[in-house]
Order: sequence, then C-alpha cells, then structure tokens
Amino acid sequence: MDTLQKEVQKNRDMKKNIQLFTMLLAVLSVMSCRTRTQMIYLEDMAEGVQYPTAPAKDLVIQSDDKLTIKVSCKNPELALAFNMPTPGNYSVSEEGNISSSSGPNATAHYTVSNDGTIDFPVLGKLQARGLTCRELSESIKKELQTRNLITDPFVTTEIINFTYSVLGESKKVGTIEVKGKDRITILDALAQSGDLSDNAKLERIAVIREENGKRQIYHCNIRSKEIFESPVFYLKQNDIIYVEPGERKAREEQRRDMQWVFTGASLLTTIISIISLVKK
Repeated sequence: MDTLQKEVQKNRDMKKNIQLFTMLLAVLSVMSCRTRTQMIYLEDMAEGVQYPTAPAKDLVIQSDDKLTIKVSCKNPELALAFNMPTPGNYSVSEEGNISSSSGPNATAHYTVSNDGTIDFPVLGKLQARGLTCRELSESIKKELQTRNLITDPFVTTEIINFTYSVLGESKKVGTIEVKGKDRITILDALAQSGDLSDNAKLERIAVIREENGKRQIYHCNIRSKEIFESPVFYLKQNDIIYVEPGERKAREEQRRDMQWVFTGASLLTTIISIISLVKK
C-alpha cells in the first residue's frame, strides 16, 4: 500500500514539474518576441495638448549650392541684362512683357564656388555663402540701386539643389530631391523614403549635417515629442539621415531558437507522459 501511494505521489510530482517546465518555456518564448508597440512614433504625445517646435530657420547658402536669381522691375528691358538666359527663344511684346519658349526642364542657375561667390551679370563676383536667400536678394538689390543701374529692382533667390540622403533601416535608401519647398521636417523626409523598416531603432536616428565647413552629428528620438524641439527637426540641404538598426533580427533568431527548444520540450513532455501512463 505504501508503495502504491509513493508511486501516485511520484506521478503527481512529475506532472507538476512538467507543467511548470512548460509554463516557463511559454514565458520565455513570449519574452523573446518584439511586439509591434515598439514601433509607435510620438507615443508620449497627449491629445489636445500643444507642444512647442524648434524655430524654423531660413536655409543658409553653401558652396556648390545651385541658385536661381531673378531680377525684375517696372521696365522689363532694364532687368533683362541681370537675368541669366535659359535655353530657348525670347520675345518682348509691345506691352514690354518678356516671354520664353524654353522647355519645362530648362533651368539657368548659378553654382556657388569654393570661395563662396557667384559671378553675377554686370555686378561681377558676389559673396553668397553664409547668406540666406533673402539676404542675398537684398544684397543684389542694394548693389543695383547703389550703382544706379535699376531704381526699383525686385530680386528673388532660390536654392534648387535641396536634397537629403537616407541610409540604414529605411524601406527606401538614397538621395531625395525636395521640389517646390524650402523647408521639410525629418518626419516628412522619412515618410518620403517609404517609412522605416521594422528593424529601425526609433530612439536613435542620426542626422549628419555640414555647418561652417565641418560635419556634425545629431541624434534624435522620433518616439518622443522631444523631436519637435530638436535642431534637426527641420532639415537643411545635403543632410544625411542614418537610421540605426535595432535588435529585431537578433530577437527573431532568439525566438526561432526558443521555438525549437519549446518543440523539443513538448515532445519530451509527451514521451514522459506516455511512459508514465504505461507504467501504471
């Protein structure tokens, strides 16, 4: 009788151990998986709350930038000498309006040299690097008035090579050109690159920027509202965005390993249960 009771107790203990072992493997398997909630952007923002953003600054002209500069005034013929001609045919109507038959992709531009200057018609070399488009326009306007070349000039300057590059854990890497805008946020840039991969490390996205002839790296966290106050929230021309890889791949490999362990343990548990039943 004592032997039978000991055998029953032994079977009970074995079943408990098997259950505990199975539960432990299940917990480890769940912990090894990366949940989708880790890919949430701006997760600490609250509805109805207003958050400050970093002030948007005008782009500063750099060497190798491509600029379009247009000069106009009440007398179009006077301004014609200060505008770079684009490929095509020009004509002046009786009312003094200038029309062009140039193609839609024809764009005449100035390239800022290594010394930071452009060679402008009539005015000669002008300093452009370090100025904003607005400041360069004002500088040209002042020169035209000071030299009595045009009394009522209107000058507009635009940077036409506004590009940025995306590298790392993005669904589309490469250099992207910004058209029709002089301002773009890092969130806009990531959206245009096809969004981030599931392996992206949202807490550590790097922006490499050239300032005053030197490269500087900034790190930002797009899971937090603090991104709005980051100095790289608004991108500048030639910025490089590098998205660091996360631990997803390593976790997936760990999960696959755990699945094999779990399968083996389940098989072992089944075999032990069958042996236990046979012995009864």
